[in-house]
Amino acid sequence: MYGLDINFLNDRKELPTVQQPRRARAGGPVDRRPLVLGLIFAVGALGLVGGYWLVLRNQVSQLQAQNAQLDQELASLQSRLQAATVIQGQIEAVRAENQAFAAVFNQILPWSALLQDIRDRTPTRVQLTNISQTAGTTPEGQPEAQPPRAGGIEVQGVACSFNDINDFALVLQRSPLLQSNTVRLSRAEKQSELLDPQVQGTCPGTPAGQPEFLVDYTIQANLTDVPASQLIEELERQGTVGLVARLRALRETGVIE
Repeated sequence: MYGLDINFLNDRKELPTVQQPRRARAGGPVDRRPLVLGLIFAVGALGLVGGYWLVLRNQVSQLQAQNAQLDQELASLQSRLQAATVIQGQIEAVRAENQAFAAVFNQILPWSALLQDIRDRTPTRVQLTNISQTAGTTPEGQPEAQPPRAGGIEVQGVACSFNDINDFALVLQRSPLLQSNTVRLSRAEKQSELLDPQVQGTCPGTPAGQPEFLVDYTIQANLTDVPASQLIEELERQGTVGLVARLRALRETGVIE
C-alpha cells in the first residue's frame, strides 16, 4: 500500500515579520536624560514659584508699611480736622456775637436825631406841643401788615390853617427817618376861640387886624426800618456823633456793610 504526502506549507501566506525592540540587557547602560530634564524643569518651576512668592511677600510688606503710614497720617488729619472744627465753631460764635452787636446799633434811631429832623422840617406857621412814641400803625390799604419793630411817633401841635398842616405832613413824608407811606393826619380841629393877639400873638404872614382861628392837629407816622448803617450821613447831619462813630468802626471792621 502507498501513502500520500501533502505539503500544506506551500499554500500558506507569508506574513511580514515584526521586529521586536531589543530589551536592554540586564546590567546594561540606561538613558537618564528624561529624568534629569524632568528634575531640572521641576526645580525651575519651584524656583519660579518661590521667587514669585518672595516678590508677593515683599509687596505685601511694603503695602502693610504704607497702610500703617497712611493710618498715622489719617489720624493726624482727623486730629487737625477736629481742631479746625472747634476753631470754626469759635469763629462762628464770635461772628454771631458781632452780628448781634451790630444789629443792636443798626436798630437804634436816636431821638435826638429824630427831634432835630422834625424841628428842621416844621413850617413857621406850625407849632409843636408834644411828640410821643407809639407802637406804630399799618400802612393805609395794608391791614394785614405788621407794625414796625421800631414803632412810630405821634406829633401834636397847633397850626395857623389846615393848609399849613397839610404842608407839614407832606414835608414829613420826605424825612429819611420816617416811613413816608405811614405819615398821615389823624386829627385836625379848628379851635372855638379866636387867637388873642395880646396873649398868643399872631401867625406869621397874617395881615394885621385879621381875626384868626388856630387848628389843633395830630400826625402819626412809623419810624423807618432802614438800618442805621445806611443813614450815617443823615445821622451825622443831625449831630448824632457817638452812634455814627460806632457804626463807622463796625463798617471798617467788616461787621456791617
